[in-house]
Amino acid sequence: MSRKRSSFTLVEIIAVLLVIAILAAVAAPKFVSIAEEARVGVCEAGINEAKGTLAVAYAKAYIAAYKPDGDEDVSELDILAAALGGTPASGVTHTFGDIEITFTIPATPNDTIVLTPSAVTGGDLPTTVPTGTYTIPSQ
Repeated sequence: MSRKRSSFTLVEIIAVLLVIAILAAVAAPKFVSIAEEARVGVCEAGINEAKGTLAVAYAKAYIAAYKPDGDEDVSELDILAAALGGTPASGVTHTFGDIEITFTIPATPNDTIVLTPSAVTGGDLPTTVPTGTYTIPSQ
């Protein structure tokens, strides 16, 4: 009489687990880097949106503050700082979608505003946080 085998042997189970472990060890770092790249992408998208918003805010503030008679005593930096809700040499935080961007307003005219992501809604900032700059237009 011969008995039919109805289960796997220990060696077969260990071999399958070993193959799964090797595949997981190869694939896991790729998934981690994809998540990090996505976080960086979210930050860069927020920075680009902030740059566009700065350009529009600056244009609106400049038009509102423009004096046709040429009696202009307000600097571009003061106009932009007021449009952002801050003052020169300060930091202002605004939210763009899921990301908070901190605008570091310079203390001197004809300088650049540094844009730094400070928080992401429902997630973490990337390990290396990208930053951006917005150069204040000179008139």
